[in-house]
Amino acid sequence: MNDRRLPAPRLSRWRPRLLLGVLGAGMLGIAWQSWQVQVGKGSFLRNQGELRYQRQLPVPTPARASIYDRYGQALAVSVPTTTLWVEPAIFTKHRDQWSRLEGVLGMDARRINERIAHGGSAFAYLDRQLDPGTAERAMALRVPGLHPVQEYRRFYPMGEVTGPLLGFTNVDGKGSEGLELAYDHALRSWAGRQEVLRDNRGQSLQVSTRRPSRLGQDLYLTIDSRLQYVTYRALAAAVQGFAARSGSAVLLDTQTGAILAMVSYPANNPNDRDHYNPGIASNRAITHAFEPGSVMKPFAVAAGLDSGHVQAQQRFAVDTNCFRVGSYCIRDDVRHGTLSIGEILKYSSNIGAAKIALATPAKDLYGLLQKLGFGGNSLGLPGETSGRLPDWHQWSPASHAAMAYGYGISVNTLQLAAAYGAIAHDGVYVPPHLILGQRLAGTRVMSSATAAHLRNWLAGVVAPGGTGFLAAIPGYSVAGKTGTAAMADGKGGFHHHQVNTTFVGFAPVTHPRYVMAVTVRDPTRGWRYGGVVAAPVFRVSMAEALRLGQVAPDRDLSPTGLEKISALQQQRWAEGGGDAVH
Repeated sequence: MNDRRLPAPRLSRWRPRLLLGVLGAGMLGIAWQSWQVQVGKGSFLRNQGELRYQRQLPVPTPARASIYDRYGQALAVSVPTTTLWVEPAIFTKHRDQWSRLEGVLGMDARRINERIAHGGSAFAYLDRQLDPGTAERAMALRVPGLHPVQEYRRFYPMGEVTGPLLGFTNVDGKGSEGLELAYDHALRSWAGRQEVLRDNRGQSLQVSTRRPSRLGQDLYLTIDSRLQYVTYRALAAAVQGFAARSGSAVLLDTQTGAILAMVSYPANNPNDRDHYNPGIASNRAITHAFEPGSVMKPFAVAAGLDSGHVQAQQRFAVDTNCFRVGSYCIRDDVRHGTLSIGEILKYSSNIGAAKIALATPAKDLYGLLQKLGFGGNSLGLPGETSGRLPDWHQWSPASHAAMAYGYGISVNTLQLAAAYGAIAHDGVYVPPHLILGQRLAGTRVMSSATAAHLRNWLAGVVAPGGTGFLAAIPGYSVAGKTGTAAMADGKGGFHHHQVNTTFVGFAPVTHPRYVMAVTVRDPTRGWRYGGVVAAPVFRVSMAEALRLGQVAPDRDLSPTGLEKISALQQQRWAEGGGDAVH
């Protein structure tokens, strides 16, 4: 038998190469895809995966820090409330249960849909800052996707008494007006960031906090809430009694510049947002600038004395119906003969003050007014006005003279109080401050001798025959100055039937402890003079400040004596006296 072997098959060389090529390309593809998953798109894919299992839940924001007065009395606090939020993907699947929720929250399905639409895909607010009882009733319904979280609502124990000063916060706890806005960065607390890891069934497996919460800092003011309340009541009575448009008042400690009371009327109650009126929300003591009138006369005197162009014993002839300066005619309400400087202040002579100012270089008068804080901001709070103090190079002889009796310049109530504080504090101007512990160093702006003269002369304004008799306080020596100025009409003229009435003073004269400025805008009923409208607000508030400060009486003045002074002053006013208005 022949041994015949089959020939070996001849394989094509391209086939194994093709197979190896396909396998290699596959391996390269897999490697490339693995690199893309792990490196190229790794961060994106990991984030997408985490989104399936991780949720960022709303973390309760810590309470906003509180505001206190100088003695620790709460002026603004945050009270806990409950906010309801939903997971839209779950909550919207149970619309059949919304009807029960509508009855508890007082909102229909349309409003619920709107709230959800304004949220995100995983979170939306349903109703914010609910009282705990309502929130408990809503949660008792056990609607899937509905959750509670604690929030805080701002509460102001003194309501409108401190409303314009403190301002308020919005629903998110951010400062919107006043001190709440100015110190929002310090008062505000910040929520942390919390993430929850869940399984496929939605069960929480792990909770991690990536950012801790931050607490705000409590704010302590120089305000004395007792004096704030008394001053507000007195100012409100004046504005209402004389049918005035508005008013403001500031009470300062003469030694430190601490603001003990700062009030405005009318005012909003920040606890009642439904009746909020933006027109009366501002802190008029710093936001309302006005031409102050005769309360500026002491500063013209001080500039004249310190510059050496006026002498303390000098007398001035004012016996004229018209003291003409340029094209302007300066008049007094009551005609006098020759007056001393003390009498010029006591009887509020415009002619006498104008002559003193014109005898003093404009540069010197301007320099003193600037050092006293006019034309600048005192506190740097929202809406604070610096007023208007034109550069002395722009003064005409008429504007130079008018500056002495409070025209051509605009100021706010705080500026007036601080400026008179320099007279009370022996010629040293102490910048006012509102935050406890932020006292600033004082600066000498007039000589000690000039300040002493002014204190004695201004005491005469409150004495019998002076325009400020209604500021007298039984048992205490009081000094001050009245002012009544026609309101500008915005066209270069004045509304002679619309006036700003002002009184600024301090007590006791022997060792001044407190200084106060009061402004009542546009009184329309009764005698429209600063000595009648504003001075009684000073008397009531200052008397309480002296009592609470335990300041010992420095003179014997019985109520009977005060009534006698009133009778004498009423007789003089009946004869045509009062503050000069031009």
